[in-house]
Amino acid sequence: MPPLKLPSKPRRFKRRDSRPPAAVPGTGEYVGERRVPDVTITVFDYGEHEIREREVKDGAQCVAFEGSDSPAWIRVTGLHDTGRIRSLLEAYHIHPLVQDDILNTNQGPKVEDFDGYLFVTVKVMAPGAEGAEKFDVQHFSLILTKRVLISFQEGPSTIFDPVLLRLRQGKGRLRQQGPDYLAWALLDAVLDHYLVALDDLEEEVARLDEALTLPDAEVDLHEIHQLRANTNFIYRTIRPMREVAVGLQHHEGELTSESLTPFLRDLYDHTWRAIETADHLREAVTSIREYHHAVLSQKMNEIMKVLAAISTIFLPLSFVAGVYGMNFEYMPELKKPWAYPTVWGVFLVLGFGMLYYFRRRRWL
Repeated sequence: MPPLKLPSKPRRFKRRDSRPPAAVPGTGEYVGERRVPDVTITVFDYGEHEIREREVKDGAQCVAFEGSDSPAWIRVTGLHDTGRIRSLLEAYHIHPLVQDDILNTNQGPKVEDFDGYLFVTVKVMAPGAEGAEKFDVQHFSLILTKRVLISFQEGPSTIFDPVLLRLRQGKGRLRQQGPDYLAWALLDAVLDHYLVALDDLEEEVARLDEALTLPDAEVDLHEIHQLRANTNFIYRTIRPMREVAVGLQHHEGELTSESLTPFLRDLYDHTWRAIETADHLREAVTSIREYHHAVLSQKMNEIMKVLAAISTIFLPLSFVAGVYGMNFEYMPELKKPWAYPTVWGVFLVLGFGMLYYFRRRRWL
């Protein structure tokens, strides 16, 4: 599994919905960025002994290609071609509001149980492009029926390649189980990449925390702020997955078999672990930020203490120099030959005496 690298500037949640408020629901307009030139629809019709794979154009070809008895996975990459996606969803009698949620990349993670199918939408934290120092957050949706699993993602990603490889090679349970097990495998891959991103972030937090404990540590405040923004971003992305895991675990319909229950329980455990880790990292970064401020305040206090001591030492010296710098005509000491060295002696005694006193009191 390739490591994820944190972004130099995290992707922020913002409104990209160009539709006017109170728009007619079920219109199926795409809300998001175009990530691929063309939408691709690939059908995997599989069984215990064989698998058939074909790229199709619309829903009618999907229904014609995938068998009537064997499980099938319909994988859609790209969401901007609403006509093709609408034809696919209409072929499987999917509600228009579900189509809106699939095409709206601002939609948050959730699970909804409809008559005859289960709808799941989550956020995928995928590796960025080759050489890019960031992770890519994509909108990902699943429609689970008794025999067919339909998945939708914004753009190409490598996080599902291990699942696809196991399906093609017949390894593991994928070819012996139904589409519910395949849906779990895809969601489990999503969670695994959450944990990979958290591991990378945890290493960054540990490195920064160790750097602060070193003598004469120099840590950029912007780096701490960036790390804090990243941890908050990942926490907001992962936290809604708990409701998804709970909804799947407590689903009592016929779409998920009893044999899948331990795997859904494991999915919930991984989700809870990811949320706890993300929350712990947020607290750790907050502690680092507070510690950094405390170190800066301590350094400032040390500097101010030295400057105050220097000012205090020179205060009586300035007073003596000011007295003998006045332009009075009658000042007896000015006529004495020993006046000048005496004043210098007073300066030295006062200066070193006060410095010794400050040392004794440990003010310096």
